[in-house]
Amino acid sequence: MMLKLLAKPGLLRDLGPFLKPLGRYKLWLAAGFLLSLATLAGSVGLLALSGWFITATAIAGAAAGAALTFDFFSPGASIRGFAILRTAARYGERVVTHEATFRLLADLRLWLFSKAIPLAPARLGGFRAGDLLSRLTADIDALDGLYLRVLAPTGIFAVATLIGCLLMALVSPVIALVAFIGLIACGIVLPPLFAMAGRKPGERMTRTMASLRESAVEGVQGVAELAAYGAANRQRAELAAASDTLARQQQRMAHLTGLGAALTGLAGNLALWAALFIGAAAVSAGTLAPAMLALLAFGLMALFEAAAPMPLAFQMLGKMRSAARRLTALANLTPATSAPAKPLPLPAGNRLVFSGVSFTHTGAARPALDSIDLVLEPGQRLALIGPSGAGKSTLGDLALRFRDPDAGAVTLGGTDLRQLDPDAVLTRFAVVSQRTQLFAATLRENLALARPDASDDELWQALADAQLEEWVRALPQGLDTVLGEGESGLSGGQARRLAVARALLKNAPILILDEPTTGLDADTEARLSAALDRLMAGRSVLHITHQLARLETMDEIVVLKDGHIAERGCHAELMAAGGHYARLKAA
Repeated sequence: MMLKLLAKPGLLRDLGPFLKPLGRYKLWLAAGFLLSLATLAGSVGLLALSGWFITATAIAGAAAGAALTFDFFSPGASIRGFAILRTAARYGERVVTHEATFRLLADLRLWLFSKAIPLAPARLGGFRAGDLLSRLTADIDALDGLYLRVLAPTGIFAVATLIGCLLMALVSPVIALVAFIGLIACGIVLPPLFAMAGRKPGERMTRTMASLRESAVEGVQGVAELAAYGAANRQRAELAAASDTLARQQQRMAHLTGLGAALTGLAGNLALWAALFIGAAAVSAGTLAPAMLALLAFGLMALFEAAAPMPLAFQMLGKMRSAARRLTALANLTPATSAPAKPLPLPAGNRLVFSGVSFTHTGAARPALDSIDLVLEPGQRLALIGPSGAGKSTLGDLALRFRDPDAGAVTLGGTDLRQLDPDAVLTRFAVVSQRTQLFAATLRENLALARPDASDDELWQALADAQLEEWVRALPQGLDTVLGEGESGLSGGQARRLAVARALLKNAPILILDEPTTGLDADTEARLSAALDRLMAGRSVLHITHQLARLETMDEIVVLKDGHIAERGCHAELMAAGGHYARLKAA
């Protein structure tokens, strides 16, 4: 029944891909398996030999003259040997198996991260930040039990049952049969039952944990907005409800765990009582030595240690399968763009051209862009304005080749972006947006993302140009100050000026500004604008904004509306035309 469960196509389909990486650590895992067997052998040998030794010593002491000839030293030394073996093997098994498991989990996280990176941002837009975090952490952590709780215990149970019952059969075939029946009940009959009982609670627990993590992450990231709109209490109530749901599911799983332990203990005790009953009759008949009955009874008790983890191991299969499906669903997504088989070399020029570009988002009723023709000449400053949903950011994504157009072409230096390596294309662009991605690392490391080989002098120069040098030098640890995740510890203006410093370090010829001043107060916006002026000098600029301030410095302004170009021209031309732009400026 258990073999049938393990061979189910759905189970193998879900967990099979996560078994393959085990091959990279086969020596570690084999060593851990052998150490686990050695630990069990030490336990069985220690308990069985101790029972025999105590019983045999008592019998020898009661018989006249027998104590003088009884060998106390060999069994005593063997008992100490088994005790040392069990302790050393247990320690070694914990070190080896956990080291292998942690290495495997690290590999799985790198694998998932490498799968997710090409999906950003186009294919990851449908995932919430907390959900992605949950897949990268909790879902992968759930798979650590695949080896530690399922594969290794199952293998150890099979080997221990076979060898243990064969050795017992050398002394008493009937007692060996009793032990075999009890072990089969614990290790073969119960696991499938607990796998079925734990499947739905395990799957629900995975989903609930993901939902709870999503709400918690978004609540922390949006705490200011929640407080401003008076929604903090509602968010707390949602978190509390999700937490209560998770607690109930964990409680149900805990009840199943307790039931599994109780049934395993019951089977072991029934087998023990049956063995004692049969053994007592054999001792009375003179076919079994009393000390050997003690050896068999205590050995049987120790042997059931191999069967104890089996119900819990298979009870968790539902949770593992649910986590595996969530990981596979993300990893199997196809990136919105891909590198050509033989990419062309990057062209020398930086002229960016949109020729008849159309694009429709998945599931959208109308195109985000429809037959757009635009040219960004080297050194030109071009502003894209329009209401939300007009297609401004989509144009930026197409320029960065985060997406490919449904029709038309985007060319760089006369070469279609689809013929170039996407990573190579990004070397020509720098981006400053309203959201600055910072990591929980030093300020130096966050800046070095733009250019890892930058010297300290270059870092300080970029900070000075971004108007951050004075603030950073006032920090106790300067460039080695550890920043919080996201924009933690920095004001909005500081975070965006840090993005400007990164862009200065990268020194790319084309700059994309995507709403960089949105949400800032007037004074902070002025300081950021001054830093942006330094950044824009000598570069091609694609300025995406819905704000109309400071557009007089743009060489061309393009007004987008419903995916079409409604107006285009410089500030003076558009004001003279008296169209949509002029009305917006006058409002």
